[in-house]
Amino acid sequence: MTAILIPLYEGVTHLDFTGPHQFLSSVPDTEVVVASLGGVPIVSHGLTFGNLADLEMIERCDVLCIPGGLGCIPAMENTRFLETIRRLARTARYLTSVCTGSLVLGAAGMLEGRRAACHWRGGTC
Repeated sequence: MTAILIPLYEGVTHLDFTGPHQFLSSVPDTEVVVASLGGVPIVSHGLTFGNLADLEMIERCDVLCIPGGLGCIPAMENTRFLETIRRLARTARYLTSVCTGSLVLGAAGMLEGRRAACHWRGGTC
């Protein structure tokens, strides 16, 4: 079974995780886990997402998919969040992101020497 992890943070763009979640959860032999620090509910654009796994309790994942959103800057400045992303990314088979989620991967040091698109307005991170 392939373990796919989508970590959430306050200010995440919900389409950046619900779109990948909908698609990835239909792939055979996969388990998609949505998590936050402490497993707390996450508010995004007036919607609250609950029943989340505790991100720090997740031991490993095969695919790490970081969604984007205006909250990515505070997420990158959160030592606990960033260290947990760094730990999980080290052993994940695939690292992926949506939009500004690539900035989180970059802040975690996972994009050294690589190009990464980060926003529809163009440019690379």
